[in-house]
Amino acid sequence: DALWRLDMFYTAVALAIEERSGVSTSPIIGMKPLGASGGWSFYRDVHRFGFETFRKLAEAGTKLVDDATAAIEA
Repeated sequence: DALWRLDMFYTAVALAIEERSGVSTSPIIGMKPLGASGGWSFYRDVHRFGFETFRKLAEAGTKLVDDATAAIEA
C-alpha cells in the first residue's frame, strides 16, 4: 500500500533524526485513504512513491536526515 510505504519512510527518517540529534521528532504526514467519506485529495501521485533500489532508498533517507540535522544544529 502506497500510503503505508510513505508513512514508514518518513517515520524511519524521523527516528533517525531523533537518534542523531537527540531532539524529539515525529513525522507530520498523516494521510489516510479518503474512501467514500469525501474530502480533498492532495496526494494524487502517491501511488508512485518508491525507490528503484534499496541503495536509492537509503540515499534519499540519509539526505533528509543530514539536512534536518544540519538545520537543527544551525
